[in-house]
Amino acid sequence: MTRDEAKTRLERYTGLRLEVRIRLERLATLQQMDRERPSPCGSRSEEYAREIAPIVQANRREMAEIEAAVAALPDPLEREVLRLRYLEFSKDPRTGKKSVRHITWKEIGRIVYGDGGKSGQKSAQRHLERAISYLATIWPESGQ
Repeated sequence: MTRDEAKTRLERYTGLRLEVRIRLERLATLQQMDRERPSPCGSRSEEYAREIAPIVQANRREMAEIEAAVAALPDPLEREVLRLRYLEFSKDPRTGKKSVRHITWKEIGRIVYGDGGKSGQKSAQRHLERAISYLATIWPESGQ
């Protein structure tokens, strides 16, 4: 797998996680509606659960593979930088709500090195580049 393919696979993680969360929240809403107002035509939530089951299962499988690869990185700093950049949701500084955007390099530098300046950002980026190169060597070519 190339470095670009490895990076693309990592970038999919937050989208997969978001899709699972949204679909499961919708399922919970439908289940609540079914309890409050049963439909004579059948359960809306059961139909939706059958529809989303393969999607949620596939997303969770892909997420688990990505998480396992990150956990297998031998360097703890590389693991942490990669986890922060690709596996964590950032938070909106004004509202505190989670966002699907990547955590900024400034924030990663501050968390990992205590320095959100250029030096911390560059160090974090170097660790990330090494981590992605490593993942590209361990992931199979058909890794998606």
